[in-house]
Amino acid sequence: MMRFVLISILGSLCYFSQLFAIEEYPSWFLYPKNYPGIIVGYSYGGHSARTDAENMYCAYKSCVVNGTLEIFEDTNESQWLKNSDYYYYYSPDSVLKIQGKLFGIDSFMTNILTGDYIAAYSFEQRDSLSKEWINARQLKAPPWVEKTFWEDERYAYGVGLFTSRRNENDAWKTAEEQAIFNILTNLAVGFHRIKILYKDQTDGESSFQEISFLRIKYYLKDIEIVERYPDLENQLFYVLVRIAKKNIISPMLRR
Repeated sequence: MMRFVLISILGSLCYFSQLFAIEEYPSWFLYPKNYPGIIVGYSYGGHSARTDAENMYCAYKSCVVNGTLEIFEDTNESQWLKNSDYYYYYSPDSVLKIQGKLFGIDSFMTNILTGDYIAAYSFEQRDSLSKEWINARQLKAPPWVEKTFWEDERYAYGVGLFTSRRNENDAWKTAEEQAIFNILTNLAVGFHRIKILYKDQTDGESSFQEISFLRIKYYLKDIEIVERYPDLENQLFYVLVRIAKKNIISPMLRR
């Protein structure tokens, strides 16, 4: 009986989370490239959005990414990450220098049950941001959601996505991390590759599974969030990130 009640409560929470999922977003959140100087922070895990904004500002301004990745690829050319052990390092002194210096400009609630919210901050005190709100259901999917990585003369671009079925703030942050991850893995060349062959005992057909062990080590500067897209129909959040090539420094780059 207790188990049934617990399952019912969890089911109700999931239902109400979807019921109160937001469908409108402020323009500054979806199109951050149009709002230079704005720093976005997410409340999560008991931390305030201001604390997150301070940490992410410092990490995106200058950080070292170091670790290893294992990527599996099968005969159908499907790729997926099996294991990862990588970390972002940035100076704690840089966070101390900006603590208390950010001005809150705007914010919006993402979950009324948990009190989660997303906020915009700036080092300059200003009255407000644009009050334009955009209905996500009326947005057409931008062409970049079909990609994971590309380059032009100046920048390397990465696209990250994550399901929005659970905590919205965590989903947006995870999509950002995946976008950066896609840039790093597409540029990484320090890897070892193992190919494993399989033979089906019923029809005798062979297939293979390839495992790549990637070693990544980068110094990154000025990571930019270009755009965000909420796909409400498929319950996915997309984030487009770019980094100037001159700001991606590693002894293992292919160029």
